[in-house]
Amino acid sequence: MTETEMDEPMVLILGTAQFQSGYGIVRDLDQPGQSAAPSLLELASALGIAALDTAPAYGRAEDAIGRSGCGLPVHTKLDPKRNPAESLSQSLKDLRRDRVDVLYIHDSAEVLRPESRVVASASELVGERVGSLGASVYDLPEFAAAVDDPRIGVVQVPLNLFDRRLTQDLIASAASTGTIVYVRSVLLQGILAADPFELVGPTSPLRPYVASFAELAQRAGRTRRDLAIGWVKAISGIRGMLVGADSVIQLRELVASFNSPPLDDDLIAELEALPYPPAAQCDPRSWTIVTSS
Repeated sequence: MTETEMDEPMVLILGTAQFQSGYGIVRDLDQPGQSAAPSLLELASALGIAALDTAPAYGRAEDAIGRSGCGLPVHTKLDPKRNPAESLSQSLKDLRRDRVDVLYIHDSAEVLRPESRVVASASELVGERVGSLGASVYDLPEFAAAVDDPRIGVVQVPLNLFDRRLTQDLIASAASTGTIVYVRSVLLQGILAADPFELVGPTSPLRPYVASFAELAQRAGRTRRDLAIGWVKAISGIRGMLVGADSVIQLRELVASFNSPPLDDDLIAELEALPYPPAAQCDPRSWTIVTSS
């Protein structure tokens, strides 16, 4: 990746995990599901969303995209229950298209295994039907392994104010190999914008950190959504930011935050001076679903 590519404007990608019921740690009881998917997809095109992120595991999200006729580029994941070729064929059938821009491996063990048959088989699919092979990872060893693998051209990783493991040096290391970096979980599944008292069970230790963030946002006269998105957007070398929306109203709000003026250096410094929790407390894999009315 060249210096010019490092400075390319960040794009916004719409995640479709919300198209399945029961997704999210802090969410409304009225999920968008299949019925709202066409409206969200139509609005995504109108608002300049760059691509859609989906997966066979997201219920019927791929089918919803296909039925909608939405022409946005698609990034999807391999189905771990199928071999890569079969998984891709089924995804393309459901999506009603003949190509995906990114095909992600979403299995840490396979990304870390040098002789992985899954990675080898998936890499052979890149060409007419797949633009790039990607790795959707959680932890830094997986990130490093993906960046070091010349067959993998895209890596997707969590990054937010509470989970700052992805440093500028790591992003630069990806750039040096030509690897594109996309980030997800910029609002930590809604926690960064939630009422601290909504956080119970395994997320209750995050309450004081959310409260401190809320106090700073109030002093700054900005929404927490603006600050969380603006902080990530200020980091150079990230090609795209993945967000999810429960409604057309929320999607409009997310796009407005993404398009808002950049945060000034003093505000970024204040955000980075906030206390943040241990990384283990920010891992959604350890949480249970919490609903709010």
